[in-house]
Amino acid sequence: EDRDYYLGSTFATQHKHKHKHKHRRSPSTELNLNRAFFTTMIIGIIRVAAALLLTPLTQRHLQPFAHARTDAENEVKLILQRIEEDTLKLRDEVENAYTQRCSIETLSQCSRGSFNGCSSVFPNQQCMAADELVVEACGGGGGGGCNALWDKTTSIVSIPSALAQGKDDNPTDPELIETACYTLLAEDYMRTKYENDEIFWDSYNVQPSWTYFGAHNGLFRKLPGTVDEECGNYDPRLRPWFVAASSGPKDVVLVLDVSGSMSDYGRMDLAKEAAITVIKTLTISDRVAVIAFSDYAYQVHSDSDSGTDLLVRATNENKNLLIDSIQKLTDGGATNFHAGFQQAFDALERTIEQEYTSGCNVAILFMTDGVRTAGPETDEVLSLINDSTQRLATLYNRDTKIFTFSLGAQADRLATKEIACSTNGIWTPVGDFDGDLVGAMASYYKLFALGLGDDTEFTAWVEPYEFFWTKKMGTTNSAPVFDRSVDPPLFLGVVASDVHMDAFEQVLGENAQSSTMLQRFIRLSTAQCPKIDLSDCQLEGLRYLAGGEEATCGMCNSTDYPGIIPTECPFKPDLPKNLWQNTDVEGVKYEDRACCEIGSNVPSEMCGIPDEIDTTEIDTSTNSIGLVLGITIPVLFVICCCGWLFCKHKKVSPPTDVPKEVVGTNALPVASVSSAIPVNNAQVTYGGVTAVMPPSASAPPMNPAFHVRT
Repeated sequence: EDRDYYLGSTFATQHKHKHKHKHRRSPSTELNLNRAFFTTMIIGIIRVAAALLLTPLTQRHLQPFAHARTDAENEVKLILQRIEEDTLKLRDEVENAYTQRCSIETLSQCSRGSFNGCSSVFPNQQCMAADELVVEACGGGGGGGCNALWDKTTSIVSIPSALAQGKDDNPTDPELIETACYTLLAEDYMRTKYENDEIFWDSYNVQPSWTYFGAHNGLFRKLPGTVDEECGNYDPRLRPWFVAASSGPKDVVLVLDVSGSMSDYGRMDLAKEAAITVIKTLTISDRVAVIAFSDYAYQVHSDSDSGTDLLVRATNENKNLLIDSIQKLTDGGATNFHAGFQQAFDALERTIEQEYTSGCNVAILFMTDGVRTAGPETDEVLSLINDSTQRLATLYNRDTKIFTFSLGAQADRLATKEIACSTNGIWTPVGDFDGDLVGAMASYYKLFALGLGDDTEFTAWVEPYEFFWTKKMGTTNSAPVFDRSVDPPLFLGVVASDVHMDAFEQVLGENAQSSTMLQRFIRLSTAQCPKIDLSDCQLEGLRYLAGGEEATCGMCNSTDYPGIIPTECPFKPDLPKNLWQNTDVEGVKYEDRACCEIGSNVPSEMCGIPDEIDTTEIDTSTNSIGLVLGITIPVLFVICCCGWLFCKHKKVSPPTDVPKEVVGTNALPVASVSSAIPVNNAQVTYGGVTAVMPPSASAPPMNPAFHVRT
């Protein structure tokens, strides 16, 4: 039987079958069996011997590689640990600075003490070397040797234009002014950190990057100081690094009303903008789904999730695909609240059951114009929400929070507020032209931030992305900042540091965009779940933040809301009226403020990419473009007027083709526009002279250092 085993299962089966029927083997068959048996045994012995002899040799050769890999992983861990420690030290500096925010010395130093990235000349500005950064808008450090100005010793302040309504773009809100003042106290540490980073990263031939603080009210301070390319558009609260550090990992379901009434007053566009605003803030530690509802509800799918009814990981790719799908939504039908919430809870339970969840808190963001016109009554909707949240808590230990948003000034607010008040949720009214839409949508992460106030070691990482200026891959480590003198700790904002991925690629031999690199940051980002335990008054304070007294539910008599609402400094009249040290370049276009010749410290007229006008097809018989345009524009105006009068009086359609001949001795030549040329480079012809019009201007990108390219 042993011999049969070595000869293989098929032959062994035949052999047993013959024994079963007591068939005798011939001598030749027996000889073949013996030969096969001994041949197999010899081969087996040779294999065992070879394995015994080669194993030590193989181990000796592979051991260095194994050790090298282990050493590389350990080195990366040390780098990550250093970055996290530096982030927490910066957090401590800002928290300490906050305790001095009301001192006379802090406020007096703050007056004309900061620099504006759009209007100020920096004290120690220098033109970036080509091996430091490359700014393409200024010539990219090549050719003519041009680049952009920056100051490694000075921080700059940026404020969203909707929040900077004072003279010279100063804020008027007292808390914003206080924030600018106390964060200035952290500048010395930020400067010292950058100097130390230059030494540390030099061993990897990597340039250090930015250190910054984003406040919960929208103010942003960063070092080194750079010239903002687009002014007033950067809001730190929109960035994934901000929300990741302020809320931790989470499952987010956006439920969007796409009924016919959403077409009124532009509410559909407002809903899309609000949803996209939220999705942009999510990170790889989060899971997300989008539910659209009218008469019925359905899940909005991206192209990458293959029609799954689960929440997907909020990678940059998935976020971009979901945003594209949201932009394609159309309105129509009735408004069925029950269907929207049912679909949301079904998606959550399926995701949790299949373990595709973040494993942390759940947020359902419900956006509507507030008029329910179909489906079960509001009481049944409330029962569904309360029963479902209780089920998620009992079966899966998940804390689910409901956030409702009434979109538009004309929206019916009663139903959405009732849902929030009856489910321990938060209701927020959103105006039609809300200049601070980010602030309006911030209630969900402000609530989750309260669960991180007692954790002094928490930091968050974001998915590696391409830095705007350097065009290199990088990531960001961030940590929440609190006033820990009150209970619960008051959320102030987020500190963060940018890190280029070059060093990790060198040490590990991995591409920054590889799946293994992504998984490494996913593990780093999902290590901590905020524990939320709010009193009725604390929840009321968050409601007050979201929508003022109108948004509260009458659960608390207090109006102070300690730990939720910041306390203003007692001497408001003594706050500085002007934060900016100078506004010498206010109103000057970016190239004239920023672009410089390498080695200099002032802007240069020789740098920057000029507006390009294609003149290759202008007839050489014409000596002046200005002459051509001066003739062409009046002719076009006359033709348009004549065409309008002709259509009005004759009530016939204008001819589609330009006539080859013009009747009449006093007729003017006809100018024609070539339909074969794109609009941005349209050819205008007059009297045999052709001019190619310059391309239309395009909006510059967001604040370059931190804009995630999508």
